[in-house]
Amino acid sequence: MSLITMFRNIIFNFYDYNAKNIHTNDIKFVVIHIPDQVGDAMAIYPLIRALEQQPITHLLIVSSTLNKPVFEALTLNNTTLTVVTMTMQDHATIAEIKKIANTIKEQYGTPDLCIEAMRKKNLKTMVFIHTLRAGMNFQVVGLSMKCYSPLCKIASRMDQHLRAPVPMTWAMLMREAGFPAVAAKYEFPLSAEAITEVRRETCALGPYIAINLEGSIAARTFSYSVAQNLIAIIQRECDMPIVVVHGPKGIESAVKLTESCSHVFRLSLSPSLMRSAALINDAALAITPDTSILHMASAYNTPAIAIYADYKTRWPTMQDIAENIVVGKDIDHINMNEFEATLRRILMRINGQQRQ
Repeated sequence: MSLITMFRNIIFNFYDYNAKNIHTNDIKFVVIHIPDQVGDAMAIYPLIRALEQQPITHLLIVSSTLNKPVFEALTLNNTTLTVVTMTMQDHATIAEIKKIANTIKEQYGTPDLCIEAMRKKNLKTMVFIHTLRAGMNFQVVGLSMKCYSPLCKIASRMDQHLRAPVPMTWAMLMREAGFPAVAAKYEFPLSAEAITEVRRETCALGPYIAINLEGSIAARTFSYSVAQNLIAIIQRECDMPIVVVHGPKGIESAVKLTESCSHVFRLSLSPSLMRSAALINDAALAITPDTSILHMASAYNTPAIAIYADYKTRWPTMQDIAENIVVGKDIDHINMNEFEATLRRILMRINGQQRQ
């Protein structure tokens, strides 16, 4: 055991407490704690669907201001849904974390179960768990503490040692805990408004390719010149129009591409996660270096080319038709010949599926 692990265990023991042995049929109020990134939020849907099928009485999701749109159009049958937001955990203060946990208890009572979905062994997570003091807690990071249920062992091994896809880990956790078995998949429910307003702008295009050129960090964002080269290759291989999917920081680059390249478009609407998701939902093919956009494509079973700067087995493509390109740490080092061959191959697979 490393010194860091020993020190962490000593600190964490201060926040430990004795959890109850609660049968799944007695669980009525559940909190899912996920103030994290967009992809992490999309991955917890197996938790939500298993709880919905149980069914429980009340589900409260603690989201971040960043991933809240993943839950905005979510509706549940026979279960009351509450979504509360806080600063993303990496940037939240200890005071804010304690406040959100205490507010939940004051307004809704003590949860029967808290599912710690952050997948992080850090002090902020333990502060939330200790302050909320749910009857029982689930986690997959492998901590052996009295506040966590022993039912988490298989899912913890999947996450920590096998590095299994995250939705699969959550689905396994719920099944092993006695909840209904559900599909291990990403989800991002769309609002009718987002679908309508996006289709109003794309309906005249026919089938289109959605290309995303920016990741969550600079290392996963293509430079303008590389983006131009990728678009040129796409246009040599097929005649489908290209729609650039981007966030607020990508507006300038997207506008330049639409002005300099023919048959390249972007939404006139202001960028939002929900609108990006609606674009991916309707696309014939999605191309992206960003895992959040990739998980949207997986959620809607949209064929995709995933361009990884740093491939991680926990976050794979999960749709029927997908191709992966692993570049390395600098996404601009993508091999254009490899991209062209990959694009040609996936277009053949899409055409084959359409004929069938």
